[in-house]
Amino acid sequence: MYIFLAITMLMTRNSRLTIEEHWSTNPLLNSPIYTTLMSRNRYTTILGMLHFSEPRPRHANDLILSKIITVVDDARQKFQSNFIPYKKLCIDESIVPFKGRLIIKQYIPNKRNRFGIKLFVLCDVETRIILDFIIYTGLETEIIRDADLGVSGSIVITFLQKYYFSNRQIYMDNWYSSPKLFISLLNRNIGACGTVKRNRKEMPEFKKLKKGERDVKYAPNIMALKWHDKKDVYMITTMHKDQMGPTEKIDRSTGLPKMKPECVIDYNEHMGIIDLNDMMLSSLHSIRKVTKWYKKLFFHIIDLYLLNGYNYYKVLQDNKTLRFAKYQLAVVTQIIQKYAGDKTLPMTSRNVDQPLRLIGNAARHMPAYLPDSKKLRCKLCSNLKRKRRDTRFWCEICKVPLCVTCFREYHEIEILH
Repeated sequence: MYIFLAITMLMTRNSRLTIEEHWSTNPLLNSPIYTTLMSRNRYTTILGMLHFSEPRPRHANDLILSKIITVVDDARQKFQSNFIPYKKLCIDESIVPFKGRLIIKQYIPNKRNRFGIKLFVLCDVETRIILDFIIYTGLETEIIRDADLGVSGSIVITFLQKYYFSNRQIYMDNWYSSPKLFISLLNRNIGACGTVKRNRKEMPEFKKLKKGERDVKYAPNIMALKWHDKKDVYMITTMHKDQMGPTEKIDRSTGLPKMKPECVIDYNEHMGIIDLNDMMLSSLHSIRKVTKWYKKLFFHIIDLYLLNGYNYYKVLQDNKTLRFAKYQLAVVTQIIQKYAGDKTLPMTSRNVDQPLRLIGNAARHMPAYLPDSKKLRCKLCSNLKRKRRDTRFWCEICKVPLCVTCFREYHEIEILH
């Protein structure tokens, strides 16, 4: 099954019109790695038989997500427990692309993929780590329902209940924001900032404005603002005061930085994290050509695991230069090396360095004699341009030849030049 997932992730880097073309014998299309790892028939059989619940007749009272609920619940539990977030969080929607027939399919015109399965996502702003997600299933959506706050407010409450009285701050768009929700969060020691619809209940009346003007209204512990830029922008916040701040854009008429309300600057800086995650995944979606919605959702959850692993790695190693595409390839490579044996990816000194050598139980990385009693050039000495050294030892986990004296340094150094 691990090899099946590795092949699926690898397919994103070798685009073909059909899945079967990855096993084509045509010299223009042939990729030998797929045939080496698994036959075409075996791969398509696994893909066709992929299920996540016991097969049984469909009943009227079955939940929409019953076919994949175990995978969803397990992923949510891991996302919630694996990381303690920083102070600033954000909530937004994400779309799993799907154009087939499905009762819960949604249309969001301002998203990269407009049609598909809608997810509500809670994300840590500083690290981009996904903390939780909720799949929208209409009336079946699993949330703590609050009649006063409506569905959108209930989603926010469901996400944030474990962070009550933690002095955190949350950013959200106008689909969620309302004065009643923000006051409810403030009473639980959570600050909030977001755009808001002008016709929300308890929103004040504002005067008509010219470009650059603003109108501010106050209630106890909450500020509502109307600011006219290219169009009217409505904001509410429990974290800001009525102050203007400079932006990076220059006003051509004055030569000075353009000014915006500080709450608008703060909102623009911290929202959009989930859209950035979606953009990173867009070129590396594990699979596109499946017809069953629950399989599409499964592969998307695998992508979320991979994306979170990438963000965990950047936090643990303080490495902000590693690209997601390189990390994904490193994961695929290690899965193949571990579960398909050494014959598929023979170890050479030219192998792509694996940043994952830095993660996990260091005690597993022990020196061992190279197979066949051969000597190879030390990976670390070569990369750091030291005097050439041949060695009889290697790390069996990383599949890299190393001098005994270089062994510890290789598994602790963050970047190999």
